[in-house]
Amino acid sequence: MITLRGLFVLAAVLPLAVAQNKPIAQISKTASGVYQLSVDGKPFIILGGQVNNPSAFPDRMRRAWPEFKALHANTIEFPVYWDTIEPVEGKFDFSGFDEIVRGLRQQNLRAIPLWFGTWKNGAMDYTPAWVKSNPTRFPRVIDSGGKPIRVLSPHGQATLQADRTAYTALLNHIKEFDQAERTVIMMQVENESGLLGSVRDYSPDATRLFNGPVPAPFVAALKKKPGTWTEVFGPRMAEEAFTVYYLSTYIDTVAKAGKAVYPLLTYCNVWMGGDNTNDNFDVWDRPGEGYPSGGPVSHVIDLWKASAHDIDIIGPDIYHQSPIIYRTILGRYHRPDNPLMVVETGGGMNFARYMFYALGDHDAIGFTPYGVDTGATDGISPRFAAVAANFGVIGSALPVISQLQAAGKLKAAVEEDFIRSRTVTFDNYDVFVHFRPAVRASGLAPVVTGPPEPSGRALVGQLGPDEFLIMGFDAELVFRPAWGSHYTDAQFVEVEEGVYENGVWKRTEIRNGNFSDRGIVLPSRGAMVKAKAIRY
Repeated sequence: MITLRGLFVLAAVLPLAVAQNKPIAQISKTASGVYQLSVDGKPFIILGGQVNNPSAFPDRMRRAWPEFKALHANTIEFPVYWDTIEPVEGKFDFSGFDEIVRGLRQQNLRAIPLWFGTWKNGAMDYTPAWVKSNPTRFPRVIDSGGKPIRVLSPHGQATLQADRTAYTALLNHIKEFDQAERTVIMMQVENESGLLGSVRDYSPDATRLFNGPVPAPFVAALKKKPGTWTEVFGPRMAEEAFTVYYLSTYIDTVAKAGKAVYPLLTYCNVWMGGDNTNDNFDVWDRPGEGYPSGGPVSHVIDLWKASAHDIDIIGPDIYHQSPIIYRTILGRYHRPDNPLMVVETGGGMNFARYMFYALGDHDAIGFTPYGVDTGATDGISPRFAAVAANFGVIGSALPVISQLQAAGKLKAAVEEDFIRSRTVTFDNYDVFVHFRPAVRASGLAPVVTGPPEPSGRALVGQLGPDEFLIMGFDAELVFRPAWGSHYTDAQFVEVEEGVYENGVWKRTEIRNGNFSDRGIVLPSRGAMVKAKAIRY
């Protein structure tokens, strides 16, 4: 028999129990080798916004709610500062963190905290004062001239223990505070980690390690012959590889301790650069000079994968305006052992176009511009308007996009300078995508759509043998039978503009006849279209 008091207890416990049945966010790999992110057990693609580095305080985040809404984001990345949550060693304050997460939850947004611990942009600026002021206990990197720099050494065991303790306390708190809601879906461990100012630590202890043998498990994982760092990696790579190993194992130790408490997905982000990669060409592209030494830049990903087993994703921070370099970096981080997640990137039309490459050509599970809390009071900054338009057009179709990625049925066509058209091919159809199409209103001369800079971008997904989902801006798509199929032409039999509501297609406009007799036009405002075709 259940008493009245028992009913009250049951009523209090049941909602929590039901909520706790939400599965934790996971990444899985399909039989075809495509990675998929699931949140609450459903396919999910991160349409993200990262706030500015100094913005992760409740009052500043509250001012940004309208901007997050105008961005059409579903996830917000925000820093957690070690010096803020543990101003006194062993005494933690998560009140500001809780307020931020509650606010995001109320906005129906997911959260990705960015742990600003031992390393932030190759330096130590977000460590607590009790760490900064005690170099004996928390040693700094010693450069080749014998001078300490503004970077904590990856060889400092006391530093590792302190960082691990703070990060584990944070994960334990997230478990207690958020396990029922699952607002927090993953963690970034450190930020643009590495040593900026020296290729390695030249302290006596570190130098003894460098002159000794490469640890046997690392050698075995890389399938190399044993020897010293110089013998195994050669003089050009030895010092960077040395730093990679000790930095990555340090960060992996922190991540592993956090997962033991609460197994959230983890990733590390990357300050671009690397030997002979042209990922960073504005400065000397050398470790410790042009980029933080030891970080997971593209030419050392294999080393990171061999040593940092509790890091699920290595995600690039990409600010290159060049489409050639941007696409090259996407390809370097889209690997059989690494899901592509663009964890930090720019705003503006260029990056809005590059998002379509990431989703359509590289099966990205997320795309996040940086600095979206610009202080605008009436909506999004113009700098992010094009990305916001992307998010607004494709947002309702994310589960379908994820399924198309998994099936290998999603392709991108993007306009670039001097590239006014693209062709993408499917089983039964070739699709010619022409950018800035001329449109004609009745009785008027044709006009060219789009802004003066390249803006055309389209995602084309094959839903069935003759059915397609088309999303994008400033483009016209013409369908023809696949070359060699012996059909002479193609015709649309049904064209609808619309959105998805709870996974179900909802038509908002019929676009048959004059709307699509010469091709499907995606206007500057953007559109999502379902089309059925026939060949004859």
